[in-house]
Amino acid sequence: MPVSTGTRVLKCVDQVVSFTAGIAFDTIHFFNKYHPNPSFTPKWSDKPLLKSWQKSKPNLGWPRQTDSLCPGCVKEARERIIKGEQQYRTLITEKVGEIKAQIVERDGQVWMVKDCPIHGHFEDIMAIDSKFLAWIEKNFPGRDLPAHNDKDLHNHGSSTIRHGRGSVLTVDLTNRCNMMCDPCFMDANQVGFVHELGWEEITEILDNAMKIKPKRQMSVQFSGGEPTMSPYFVDAVRYARKLGYNSVQAATNGIEFAKSKEFCQR
Repeated sequence: MPVSTGTRVLKCVDQVVSFTAGIAFDTIHFFNKYHPNPSFTPKWSDKPLLKSWQKSKPNLGWPRQTDSLCPGCVKEARERIIKGEQQYRTLITEKVGEIKAQIVERDGQVWMVKDCPIHGHFEDIMAIDSKFLAWIEKNFPGRDLPAHNDKDLHNHGSSTIRHGRGSVLTVDLTNRCNMMCDPCFMDANQVGFVHELGWEEITEILDNAMKIKPKRQMSVQFSGGEPTMSPYFVDAVRYARKLGYNSVQAATNGIEFAKSKEFCQR
């Protein structure tokens, strides 16, 4: 189908506007870098926002080397901790299961390749379209504000979160579920034991999240397993709202809500 004159004109106008906007942005960015105005400090932070040129970025692109975990070592460490044969603090003080991984491109796809001296070779696909992943990485705006004033909360050894304020706080109330889906992203009902947070643990998590600086988004999601299987689900929702979380969500299959109007009203 032939392209009309009007369509060609609109495309030309669009290209001119886009090109002009790009030049204007680069010009403003240049002068702002060398003659910056004071950054804005939002209510949720005790420090001003970073300028775009102040934000750092991790090593992106490929091929590249990154830190990863051996899935075999992780499972074995988890089992030893559950059995009481290993202290959980070794996950903080030692680099349990940590290995190096190579991120490479193969046939237009992006793969992670890694080797463990104990469990051997592992490969997993990261992206089925390398060009799309490259576009995503190219548009990464940079790291957020450094995390601070929360050394006790973000003390996870080499996995410690060092930047950002989070988006949604997800609290796994229980690993029990009233369904047997396959696959399940949490392997609910499949791990051979029940892990369920007590009331004091739930309130401690919600209280601690309010102390993080810069302050996280005031949104919490209760998950699981099936969160409504927890005896503290309703109380947890009520307590989160009392603390001031303006968005309280539940990652639920809805069965308990469908079974009882009274449960919904609570």
